[in-house]
Amino acid sequence: MEKIKTDMHAALDHQAELRGVRKLLNSFLFDVHSRRGKVTNAVMLMVIMLAVLLSMIGTIDGVKAQWGEQISRLEEWVLIVFAVEYVCRVYAARNRWQYMRSFYGMIDLLTVLPLFIVGDSYVLVRLLRLARVIRVAISFPVVRALFISLKGSLQLLLGVLGTIGLISVLVGNMIYILEPQTFADAFEGTWWSLVTMSTVGYGDFVPKTAMGKTLAASLIMAGICMFAMVTAVISVKVGRMVAHMNRCTSCQRGLSPDYTFCPHCAAPQHQQRQTELADEDV
Repeated sequence: MEKIKTDMHAALDHQAELRGVRKLLNSFLFDVHSRRGKVTNAVMLMVIMLAVLLSMIGTIDGVKAQWGEQISRLEEWVLIVFAVEYVCRVYAARNRWQYMRSFYGMIDLLTVLPLFIVGDSYVLVRLLRLARVIRVAISFPVVRALFISLKGSLQLLLGVLGTIGLISVLVGNMIYILEPQTFADAFEGTWWSLVTMSTVGYGDFVPKTAMGKTLAASLIMAGICMFAMVTAVISVKVGRMVAHMNRCTSCQRGLSPDYTFCPHCAAPQHQQRQTELADEDV
């Protein structure tokens, strides 16, 4: 009986120790507000940037011929570091399944997949390396905040972009019918239509007929309006994000830095504003 109690206590102590290790790992990997979390994420960000830099340097013919093997070995070690980090994140996450299904978890997984695919010549391996660049982007809090702020407008953005795509296909077929001597097929017409709508104008295709030029002018005007809508949606969302970056000194709700009193709890904000102005003067 005593032995059973001893074994139970030992098992409970072991479980408590594992929970402590998991909690510690969670603070290192997920708590970006603590000092240890900031240091860990800064180190991983430097490792990711090193991996991206090595991958880009490895595409230079002269460097690849002389240092290709060494670069490949360094990239393998970086991949091992990414794999260990991913395993630790899965273990330390409060909700493992939710983390693995999240956008950040999928990017972490895509980053380590080249480790399990043999051969550098595979196009898939080279495409998966781009996941490192995405990881660099989402490692910055400002970028993450921008993505979060755009979530509410995702449906509207997709609607506008879908409309742009439909107009490009429609006008692309029309310009092919009007000028088959200039556009070999409807796909070239669609490409020209999209480039014209965006007002980029590469100049690789130019309409020759009066009808084609009239259609191009109409497309340019429509493109200005459509892309202005995309810019307006993003601008409004970013403006709201910036306007709510400050926190009320009393209720801690987001509010614009221009508020003298909190619109939620009416707490005065002049002390915080004076501190900010003093910091700007310094």
